[in-house]
Amino acid sequence: MMIFVRICFVLIFITLFAAVLVLDSYLTGKSPWHHFESSTKQRIDGIPFCEYDRSTSLLRERSNSLSDFAFLAVGFYMLVQAIEGQQKARAKNTILSLINGLANCAHAIGSWLNHACRCQLGHRLDLTGMWLIIVFISFYSLIRHANIKTFLFTLIFLANGFILWIISDIYYPQSYDNEEKLLTTILIVIFVLSEGFHLRSKSITAKQLKWFGLGALSLIIGVVSGQLDASKIVCWPHSWFQLHAVWHICAACSVLAIYEYFRADTSFINKKIEHLT
Repeated sequence: MMIFVRICFVLIFITLFAAVLVLDSYLTGKSPWHHFESSTKQRIDGIPFCEYDRSTSLLRERSNSLSDFAFLAVGFYMLVQAIEGQQKARAKNTILSLINGLANCAHAIGSWLNHACRCQLGHRLDLTGMWLIIVFISFYSLIRHANIKTFLFTLIFLANGFILWIISDIYYPQSYDNEEKLLTTILIVIFVLSEGFHLRSKSITAKQLKWFGLGALSLIIGVVSGQLDASKIVCWPHSWFQLHAVWHICAACSVLAIYEYFRADTSFINKKIEHLT
């Protein structure tokens, strides 16, 4: 049964990826994005990415948009774990895998649209999705050792999504230089402080340390790559290799590593924590 579920997700992923490539080839010179509001108010130096703008194509930033499938792969993996957790009576992973997985899938769509259309709708979906993933990680870290109801967890998460959607109504390049980085940094600091507090009362396992280290390393490589791309220090506009695409892949790997870090924590496995059921 579970083999069938895994195969289905793999086939869906491959089909979506192939469909985007085919549509991009078919719609060359017939961009569907002309009537969408631009994500920048500037005609020059508005978009802070190196990749060449294929303005008449489905994928205006080809490599940057395709690399967002990394988030979709991570989201699908989490959803498979959620389904398997139910089948094996591991209900403690439902919230961690299901909501986290859906958030990553939503972000994949938003970020893909952002780079495919260079439109404000995609930009807002990208920002909201990215922030939601980090909100989930930070919030989950704060409450995973507390007795909180599943309904309350979901309600707070959705309320955060609504607030973040309102905040996301900003344009390039201002958003990339200010609000986007500031809120992201604050949320990451909250997660680090929360985990530091938890480690005062429990020891970290070798498996957890491995995943945390991999997550931190991936994030550092991704941030450096993204900054080099935005500053145009390393820039090949027409190349398939784009450092912002590297940022996407590294960020997705970091999210996956932190997810596995949470799953490897067995310190509360015998406690009746309702929010993990």
